Amino acid sequence: KARAKQTSASLDASRFHFQILFVDNTNFHARIAEGMMARIAEYNDALFTLFPYSATIESSDNAPIDSCAPEEALTICDYLGLCSTTCSEDGTSFNLQNDLDQYDLIIAVDDEIQNLILR
Repeated sequence: KARAKQTSASLDASRFHFQILFVDNTNFHARIAEGMMARIAEYNDALFTLFPYSATIESSDNAPIDSCAPEEALTICDYLGLCSTTCSEDGTSFNLQNDLDQYDLIIAVDDEIQNLILR
């Protein structure tokens, strides 16, 4: 709850769009979170306001060898009715120097990922 309050205090609501990056270490959870955020944006008529993306920390031991989403992630995306193009496109690697300036909000999917980003 405290993190949410701190984050909301630093976002500028007068901007016309927010680029949101979900980061994981397996190309799985962040991919699904990206698809869910896109679905939420579409449902709330905010497709031109919220721009979700996902990335994987490639230095992690759990990082996939290639940039494709795992089959399990594609299955879940299909089950949830998420955009198959978003779920199946090649993933990207998280780069601390570039991504901090490129995105308005970076969301680590768990504390382990947050610690990897902040070290």
